[in-house]
Amino acid sequence: MEALRGLWTGAGLDAVETREITVRRTFADFDDFWTISVMAASLGSTIAALASVDVERLKERVHARLPADATGRITYDARANAIKGAYQRD
Repeated sequence: MEALRGLWTGAGLDAVETREITVRRTFADFDDFWTISVMAASLGSTIAALASVDVERLKERVHARLPADATGRITYDARANAIKGAYQRD
């Protein structure tokens, strides 16, 4: 965050504020997670461009890294950095 703040203040912005946004998502099971994930604009086209054998390999690796609870639900946290600032004209 300090590096991000430094970039913005170095660019001449004032009143720079930063914060971390954390969200928790829960999916019914891995198939629910995978279906929603591959429809995302940021991932869908990349996954669609892979050979089917590579998609299956990726799916297996992701599945192995996402532990499910006793009912099979997948829950994970994601973070994003937010920043805002103002440019003061003289």
